[in-house]
Amino acid sequence: MTESRDGEKEIEIFCIGNALVDIYARCDEETASRFGITEPVQHVEMKQLKKILPALGEYTVVSGGGAANVAKIASLLGTKTLFTGAVGNDEYGRLFEKELAAAGVSYRLRRKLSPTGLCLVLRLDTGETRVVTSPSAALKLAKRDIRPEDIKKTRLVLIDGYMLHRRDMMRHILRMVKQNEIIAAMDISSVQIARSFAREVLEYISQYHMILFMNEEEAEAFSRAGAFCGYDKGHSYLFSLAKREFPFIVAKQGEKGALVFAEGSMYRAETQAVTAAESTGAGDAFAAGFLNAWMHGRTVRESADEANRIARAVLDAPGTHRVHEGLAKLQLRETL
Repeated sequence: MTESRDGEKEIEIFCIGNALVDIYARCDEETASRFGITEPVQHVEMKQLKKILPALGEYTVVSGGGAANVAKIASLLGTKTLFTGAVGNDEYGRLFEKELAAAGVSYRLRRKLSPTGLCLVLRLDTGETRVVTSPSAALKLAKRDIRPEDIKKTRLVLIDGYMLHRRDMMRHILRMVKQNEIIAAMDISSVQIARSFAREVLEYISQYHMILFMNEEEAEAFSRAGAFCGYDKGHSYLFSLAKREFPFIVAKQGEKGALVFAEGSMYRAETQAVTAAESTGAGDAFAAGFLNAWMHGRTVRESADEANRIARAVLDAPGTHRVHEGLAKLQLRETL
């Protein structure tokens, strides 16, 4: 089943990725261990994940997934966005759809027989964070689910970094991107992806017009895996990759701001340090802010500055929850 809103309008950013619902909760070490949650990040079967929920007490539920977060925040900033992903025909899938609609995102949600994917983010009493994911229906998104006509009327396609695990899907999307002479963007999403898929990413940025986002740890892992030898913490490897018009490589550095390597130059965008109630989603907000500003005529440096401001707006609430209020406080609609 296909569902859409405003499908005939021009699309500025078409986001493709895993449709997940994020669940935020606090938990003690004993309870986490009892349910086998012992690693910083791990994947489990849906049945196992749902067994954990009754033991958690209160928790916050919000639609998530990196590409969907970018779509929602960019839309709130005034960018015309479309999201495509796969969900189940269940309450979580309906919540996902409702929150896309509330943010003004056009969407094509593919309904699958599997349940909607969930991502459980646990804050332990020790201060540690553990993430438990069961992608489920999100992984059922098929090549036929991505409409070529949507690509044709899009200015930029943003692809979830976790799609790198699906090489055929990645190459299928990027071929359509190249055929239509548009730009692709991707957030690397994890240190493991940066390390394991460096060769593929290097191939993609050499063949396609791409904007690549990564955090500081991912940038280091990517540089080590890509350079193999001669790695330099002074970022010379990333700088060497950005000598042409594309790629843009954006290294997010949290409270230190960001470094942008583009068009043979390096730009440093500093930010204000804030106390974060919840940092999950801030990287997606940064990407949304950067793309929104850049696509509306801002320079690379100005786009990075705006991205820092927008990222700060999501630091006081889980994921993109209450991001409307955060953006209003910063008065970004008036300044962009």
